[in-house]
Amino acid sequence: MSISVTTRGPTTHIDLSDAGIWHPGVPHAEFARLRREAPVAWNERHDGHRGFWVVAGYNEIVAVSRDTARFSSREGVISLDDFDTAQSDKRRTLLEMDPPQHGAMRRITGQGFGPTAVARLEADIRRRTIALLDELAGAGPFEAVSHLTKQIPIATLCSLLGVDDSRRDDMIRWSDLLIGSDDPEFVDPVYADFPEEERRLLPFGHPAALDAFVLGRELAEARRRDPRHDIVTLLAQGQVDGRPLNDDEYLNYFLMLVVAGNETTRHTMSHLLVALAEHPQEWDRFRRNSLNPRLAVGEALRWATPVHFVRRVALEPMELGGANISAGDKVAMYFASANRAEGSFDRPDEFRIDREKNPHLAFGGGGPHFCLGNFVAQLQLRVLIEEMAPRVTAVELHQAPHRLRSNHVNGIKAVTLSLRPA
Repeated sequence: MSISVTTRGPTTHIDLSDAGIWHPGVPHAEFARLRREAPVAWNERHDGHRGFWVVAGYNEIVAVSRDTARFSSREGVISLDDFDTAQSDKRRTLLEMDPPQHGAMRRITGQGFGPTAVARLEADIRRRTIALLDELAGAGPFEAVSHLTKQIPIATLCSLLGVDDSRRDDMIRWSDLLIGSDDPEFVDPVYADFPEEERRLLPFGHPAALDAFVLGRELAEARRRDPRHDIVTLLAQGQVDGRPLNDDEYLNYFLMLVVAGNETTRHTMSHLLVALAEHPQEWDRFRRNSLNPRLAVGEALRWATPVHFVRRVALEPMELGGANISAGDKVAMYFASANRAEGSFDRPDEFRIDREKNPHLAFGGGGPHFCLGNFVAQLQLRVLIEEMAPRVTAVELHQAPHRLRSNHVNGIKAVTLSLRPA
């Protein structure tokens, strides 16, 4: 869709809120143009919602990410739509909080996501990953999302939260529905008649949240009776401002972890496998030269950039990247653009498995909202790469990836490939 409004200054040439724009792939050409001509540009909407500022420049994104005094997260982070105060308050997760509330809530689970706690997961992640690869390598074509890249993150998430493995399929289904609400394939007739005004009061805007809440309440009750060394225990017993979390705070936090802990790592793994199939020389180079797996992890995250954007709201008038932003304007930081920025990466449109200078923003641009689960994601990706190296000589693509229709998540719903055994 062409944008004709000019009163705001530079504008986008396409409406980036339109999920259909993203379905074929990330609009890299438009982002390259914006980085050259207008690192901050206005995106008008014609669907009843207010327009928003697209922040495409790397340095501008870092500046917004770290400036919590002038850019607020409280009015929505994962959506470009408009919400009133009551809706924002009811659906608020850790993502939609500003300091000091954000820091206080984040500290409740912080120890469970730190390097020491995450390191204890490695043996189990490695065992599960080896079992999957030993089954799939040399077995011929298979659908990689359902058989591999879904399996590792959801098993890890269940271990972290303390959720029984029997609930894995439920958690995958809920997170698919919550993230894939703009994709016709994820429309569930069970929720078809759920009133729109009630959807807007739910985190992620989908009634599947209510099903996840049932499990969350059951787990909280169990952990208050019988505490364990898991994240749900930290949440169920956690306090903020000297009081226990209320029902909304606990459930919204739990739901955020279910979605974030599952979707982003899965999609990064899927994009990595596709990249290895499309750039076989990189995987061959990695294996023959025993390259650093941590560099490969960084490149996988940069290349995939599983979250296209996060949103803020300007709290005061300001100039940013040549644009005049008004108080109350929505400001969307596009990591999908930043991670291909010419001034920040050498030959950014190339997949280079041993990229050393790699200040990617896949976990955010810094500041207090830097991804809580970044150590978990990096561990899972590193183990996958390390265990593939002695077992898989090549990844072969048999069918183009079936992409998620979403303006927010760079998702792959299905991809058929094979792993040539060593």
